[in-house]
Amino acid sequence: MNQKEIDKVREAIDRPILIGEFHFGVPGRGMPPGLKQTASQEERGVAYRYYVENALADRNIVGAHWFEWVDEPSTGRFDGENYNIGLVDVTDRPYGELVGAAQATHRRLLGVHSGKEAAVTRQAKVQ
Repeated sequence: MNQKEIDKVREAIDRPILIGEFHFGVPGRGMPPGLKQTASQEERGVAYRYYVENALADRNIVGAHWFEWVDEPSTGRFDGENYNIGLVDVTDRPYGELVGAAQATHRRLLGVHSGKEAAVTRQAKVQ
């Protein structure tokens, strides 16, 4: 999460903020990692937790949208992108490390957003 960008948006609109799209990828399985990458599938889960929990610790942020459900096709989608950024692969198999991290975070979101629990502090290792 880029705090400078969030502050800039907050000052410009003075409304609740919804983060429309974010992802973390990993090089591997013959696919590029996407725009933001981590060192491993395990670190994707760490990155997810850090990003979402720290976003929702900001009371002005009301949500964040993961992009996207399934990895992009290895041969590329309509614009050629073929990133390893899904919650599931192209054969509908979940990335357990990422899904488990999302589940752990989602159980804590109300507490983090209300300020009763602190957001995680560990950031992901990147390649």
